[in-house]
Amino acid sequence: MSVAADEAPFDETELYGFLHFRIDTAFKAQKRSNWFWGRFYNALVGQSATYVPLSGTHLRQALSCLGLQAPEKVVVQGRYELRLDYALKAYEELALRVNAESN
Repeated sequence: MSVAADEAPFDETELYGFLHFRIDTAFKAQKRSNWFWGRFYNALVGQSATYVPLSGTHLRQALSCLGLQAPEKVVVQGRYELRLDYALKAYEELALRVNAESN
């Protein structure tokens, strides 16, 4: 079931919520990385403080929000990491779009 969810594209509102969760998780990992046991925990669970994990589908969508095209080697079923600064830019762009739709 999880694989199917990762392959299905989100609409803009869903992608906005998904990126919100992923970015928040990265920020929490950044806070934890200030002390030894926090870095140990991040390594144990595989959480990065500077990258956001995405499927190929969601990576393509996030990059598309920025007007960028994903490399051809990005596959739908793949697991990728997007730099946090790019994820934040995509999130901000989606925030503008989602708020414009609701008004």
